[in-house]
Amino acid sequence: MPVEHTRIARVLLGPDALLAVTQLVVLDPDRSATAGLARSYAAALLPNRRALLQDLGFEGVDSLDDRLVDALVSRGPADFIARRVEEHLEAGADHVSLFVVTSTPRTPPLRQWRELAGRLLV
Repeated sequence: MPVEHTRIARVLLGPDALLAVTQLVVLDPDRSATAGLARSYAAALLPNRRALLQDLGFEGVDSLDDRLVDALVSRGPADFIARRVEEHLEAGADHVSLFVVTSTPRTPPLRQWRELAGRLLV
């Protein structure tokens, strides 16, 4: 879910509850090359998140406009993805898990995990 949802969830849960969120990510410096992959994963999220996304101000959810896809799937270089993690933490998340999306879903994304770990574990 978008960072806005993390912010609202923290308010609803209060300061003492554990808030763990998952962020879909595509680690690739060429954002234009990953647009289709990000859009397909965002589309898969819609059936059980449509109402929540509309409540967050995303109109025409089914059109999967760029703003919505970018809110659901963080894509870009490791520093860009690390910034999204920081945004979730600033919004009240206690933990952010990353679901690394690749064009080869049956192959573990070891290279991406290593690169992200090198940026996030500092």
